[in-house]
Amino acid sequence: MNNGIDSTKPKPFIFVLMPFESKFDDIYKFGIKDAANEVGAYADRLDEQIFTEGMLDRIFNQISKADVVIADMTGRNPNVFYEVGYAHALGKIVLLLTQSSEDIPFDLKHRQHTVYKGSINTLKSELIPKLEWAIRESRKKKEHSIIERFSIRIFHTSIPKVGFSDEISVVSGYTNSRSFSLPLQIRNDSSEIAPSISHVYLFCDDDAKLIPCKYVESSGWSTDSFVVTSSVVGLMSGPLEVEKFTANPIDGYDGLTNQFRLPISIPELPPGAVEVNYIHFKLHENETVVQSEYRIRLHTSTQYHDYKFRVDFRYEKEESTQKPVSKQKDS
Repeated sequence: MNNGIDSTKPKPFIFVLMPFESKFDDIYKFGIKDAANEVGAYADRLDEQIFTEGMLDRIFNQISKADVVIADMTGRNPNVFYEVGYAHALGKIVLLLTQSSEDIPFDLKHRQHTVYKGSINTLKSELIPKLEWAIRESRKKKEHSIIERFSIRIFHTSIPKVGFSDEISVVSGYTNSRSFSLPLQIRNDSSEIAPSISHVYLFCDDDAKLIPCKYVESSGWSTDSFVVTSSVVGLMSGPLEVEKFTANPIDGYDGLTNQFRLPISIPELPPGAVEVNYIHFKLHENETVVQSEYRIRLHTSTQYHDYKFRVDFRYEKEESTQKPVSKQKDS
């Protein structure tokens, strides 16, 4: 079949979202995979892969890498619905399938979808031209898009992007002040000028006792753990907590549903350039130990980037015997 896809290029990757039930096996094998083969692509779903990271992280990773996403909405499986929402948030081309049109939610009926009524032949014949179209559109988007690649460090600790590592970095240390700041370094790791970052969010759960705030001066730190001293300046009533709101289900996918918009924005960054800001924190009264997970999100005009980390932190009222070093200059 002449599908117009250059055979010298890597095959397009189709990631398939569907319930892991035996009644869908033939639909997947003879309907979806065969249609993908016909157009010179390869289709894969999670249960065929070998991986070491968590299942949800793997799904996010594969959705991010996919040229096209296919989702079978039959039965209104909540996991599939959730994953489709994530794919749409990333701007992916998603082809929706269902055996009954009633399974397509009202707000998705305007998107590409195929009603195959249980017929594998119908599915395959209708899916082939839609896949050809979707692959062409995906390649057009890649050709005209800027590859965004950022790396971040918090207090000398590298924080991996969500989906690219199964380990969570730990930012650890102690303080004798209940309000302090930690340096946040953002570097453009792409070979092109990175677009400006207009919004920076911090996510945490309801139990988090270390909360972002405003108007706190940065202070000294050591190289192996953060050591901070009193840093509140010029405030009549102490530092002000950043306003909190509840993340929507797609953004709070990992249970970190408290969302804060940090007072940070980053201009365009040349390749390799580093921008340094500070995250200001306030420890709730009477709390002395923090062991919580957080996630930072960087928003550009076209996409977002998530970075997850854990804080292992303690408050010591008496001054520590370890002498804080002077404030260092970031390179």
